[in-house]
Amino acid sequence: MKKLFKMNSSISIEDFNSVRITGPYSLLKLGPDYAAFKSGNHIIEAVGEELIVETLSEEMAVLSFESITCVSVKEIRDGQESYDS
Repeated sequence: MKKLFKMNSSISIEDFNSVRITGPYSLLKLGPDYAAFKSGNHIIEAVGEELIVETLSEEMAVLSFESITCVSVKEIRDGQESYDS
């Protein structure tokens, strides 16, 4: 099916225990208590206790934690394509 509208990405944190990414993204890393995504020119990392992946589809990701301890957003600069955290 052809997409009618180009969707920009958005990131929201709900109740300090879930992260929702809507729009195009790439999953970089996923572990028992962390996840890292690339969206546009940004890398988003979420770290917490007891990660539960609720949705992981082409243009939506919903991650829940018992509690979030850290969320970071880093801009990718020229020549900094690799993810090495």
